[in-house]
Amino acid sequence: MDPLGLAASAVGSAVAAGLAVVSATTVIVGAMRPASGAQSNLDAPFYVLFLGTFGGIALAGIVAWRLLRPIPSTYRRGGLALVSAFATVIAMLVCIPVNQYLGRPGLAGLIALGLLASVLLARRARAAVKGLSGGTRLHRSR
Repeated sequence: MDPLGLAASAVGSAVAAGLAVVSATTVIVGAMRPASGAQSNLDAPFYVLFLGTFGGIALAGIVAWRLLRPIPSTYRRGGLALVSAFATVIAMLVCIPVNQYLGRPGLAGLIALGLLASVLLARRARAAVKGLSGGTRLHRSR
């Protein structure tokens, strides 16, 4: 596999991991909502939503950065990590219709799908590195 395969697998894995965290955040915030007649305190759900959303975005960037370690260019690694973070913002919009139409079970399925896709794509990215070690050198010599 070529370096483009490594980059695509790493970015896909990162976005899927971020989506799983944001989906889990949506489930938690939904569980924290008060019953229909109860007094509404939005402080805790707001902070959970805020931290969970930015945590998912940050996780996507970190996962991409770590999986792209064989690429020696910090500029390229950083750019792809940022693309992963911003792509997570677009991907997390899927949570809205899933939550509206399928509720918590749909979000649980989205979490499982995100985690599964992240793990499989991370394995593919690592396999791409092993495939490259035969003749192509991506690491700087230390």
